[in-house]
Amino acid sequence: MSEKAEVVERAAAAYEALADVAESVEDEWQYVTDLVDAYLPSLRALAAGAAGAAPSIEAEAALDEAIAEIALITDPHKAIDWLSTFPHVVALALGGDVDEPADDVSSSGR
Repeated sequence: MSEKAEVVERAAAAYEALADVAESVEDEWQYVTDLVDAYLPSLRALAAGAAGAAPSIEAEAALDEAIAEIALITDPHKAIDWLSTFPHVVALALGGDVDEPADDVSSSGR
């Protein structure tokens, strides 16, 4: 697995954990599921961007910090807010775009 793929997979795992926190809001369950279905495949597709080139030291450090920050979120409503924000933070750090469809990458099976 490439360095970029490892970083992206850490971000994807953190995203799934964040979704688990957000899913505790019953009235928002479908919205949470829709966000995960929309962003998780695109997030994982970032590993292939730029031929899988390794992220810079600064980008990897920024992503590790973002991962650590979202791991601190315990409020499910704040988690819901971050489900639509975190993928864009990851994409910004890696120079990708999570708003493009990721046809070839499967989701977590949620």
